[in-house]
Amino acid sequence: MTENDAIDPKLAFTVATVWREERISCPHPHLLQSWLQGGLQGGARDFLAFHLQDSKCPYCNAVLDDLRAQEDLAKAPKLEDLRDRLLRSTVAALRKTRA
Repeated sequence: MTENDAIDPKLAFTVATVWREERISCPHPHLLQSWLQGGLQGGARDFLAFHLQDSKCPYCNAVLDDLRAQEDLAKAPKLEDLRDRLLRSTVAALRKTRA
């Protein structure tokens, strides 16, 4: 290779960088949701565990964080429920003080 044949550093890439930057191995968020809920088995489960835990894919781990946050919100009491419980307990307390 001569000096004129040198590769432009802007064009240099590796298979790993292409896979990482193009997110070729990243699964669809529905699969991530299934993995989070324990609904995958066999090779799919093993691949996702490797992808998330060993490879530490930042994109998919961010999606998992979002999915966990959505689950936490779904489990949290609704504002209307809290308001109704507060109103009922206030009414009950006021009735006790009047009696």
